[in-house]
Amino acid sequence: MANNQNDKQLQDYHVSEVQYQRILVAIDVDDFTSSDQAFNFACSLAKLYDAQIAITTVVESKDINIFDSLSPAKMDDKRLEASHCLLTYVKKAQEFGLTKVKPILSEGTPDKAILEEVIPSFKPDLVVLGSEAQKVTGKTIGSQAEGIIEKAPVSVAVVR
Repeated sequence: MANNQNDKQLQDYHVSEVQYQRILVAIDVDDFTSSDQAFNFACSLAKLYDAQIAITTVVESKDINIFDSLSPAKMDDKRLEASHCLLTYVKKAQEFGLTKVKPILSEGTPDKAILEEVIPSFKPDLVVLGSEAQKVTGKTIGSQAEGIIEKAPVSVAVVR
């Protein structure tokens, strides 16, 4: 009986075209290999769909040790480095022919910042992430990406 019902549902199903209007790509300044793959994919989709693309990176405060955290200059240096990286990716997207490019710099834990700040403010149709370049403890997707995949309210593409 269940097979007949599945067959009927499959016969009644029609493919619908998917259109992306707002694509968010996350750049990990500590892993350019996976970020570049995700960036290439996101830019290609944005060009294909004439979509707006937001490029985000998150300044991770947990990377600062307790002594460095007492010096505001250390966090300022991290922000400046992340801003420079972000603007470089924006320029590369524009050189690729994209005109609707938005940089988004955030701070905190990447998955939390992207889920709680970036996605609600940009409202993407699709989030593009890179998978980690190296296996760590048997996983090929980082814990931050895994958190976004599990909790994102929109589609997520993981690119390797």
